[in-house]
Amino acid sequence: MPQDEEDTPKKTKAALKQDRSPWLTTPKPIKRLFDRFPLVTYPANELPQRKHIERSRNTLYIFALEGDGRNTLPSFNPSCLKWQTYLKLIGVDFVTVLSSNHASPTGSLPFVIPASSATEASTLDTVTPIPSNKLPEWASKIRHVTKQEPENMRYDAYMSLLDHRIRNGWLHTLYLIPANFNAVARSLYIEPSTSSSPVRYALSNTLRAAALAEIHKSSTSPVVDIDALYRESDNAFSALSELLGDDDWFFGKNAPGLLDAAVFAYTHLLLDESMSWKTAEEKLGEGLREGRWKNLVEHRKKIYENCYQ
Repeated sequence: MPQDEEDTPKKTKAALKQDRSPWLTTPKPIKRLFDRFPLVTYPANELPQRKHIERSRNTLYIFALEGDGRNTLPSFNPSCLKWQTYLKLIGVDFVTVLSSNHASPTGSLPFVIPASSATEASTLDTVTPIPSNKLPEWASKIRHVTKQEPENMRYDAYMSLLDHRIRNGWLHTLYLIPANFNAVARSLYIEPSTSSSPVRYALSNTLRAAALAEIHKSSTSPVVDIDALYRESDNAFSALSELLGDDDWFFGKNAPGLLDAAVFAYTHLLLDESMSWKTAEEKLGEGLREGRWKNLVEHRKKIYENCYQ
């Protein structure tokens, strides 16, 4: 029969210490090694704003090319371009800084480090970064304007077309079509990250696997139906084109808003010749190039001239 705890012979503290000591003592060779090379705990990495000299201006951290200057060229990443354009459209003063997801406090780009005075910069240890989902609220406060976007199911439905159907088409086009991955994704995301061939290979596989996993979130099938994926993307662009109609901006507004910036983020990059798309393999932008959605092409032109020329 198993013994109860009370039946177990009790040992003195000294005996217990003696029993445990062989297991807790560092082996002499290991001890000698760490005596010579002691472990050092380094302080946490500083946030990027500490190294940025223009603390008097808001700083937007985005994916961008080297040499993009001080917020003169659009980002090559749709999510970053959406917020870069939105802040420009509503008149927020900011500069852009080339960055990566690894440098982001939230693990993804973009994010903003708000401007601070010289006194604040010298006294504050940290400045709270603003993640992308908090940017509309932050921007409305510093611009002293009311939130422009309608909070209703209709607006959410159209934004969802971009966040799911068109984004899935983008992920497949950029990462899962080999010709485009080699011509576009490698030069934008892989090669700037590292010069190591094994690391580039591993990073390529990671990005492609992540893209496929994101696409699978919208499907119950283990196999991606490519024709259905691009058909849904086309239907989404058609719906947005119908919504825009003959108006300058979505929902008939007098000024462009977040949906305008979000649509521009895709239409611009799909039509931008500097992206070096392999058009024979790039189905997502066919309707734009062929003139099926002329109002979206014109919409893209207006925003580009407004923000980047």
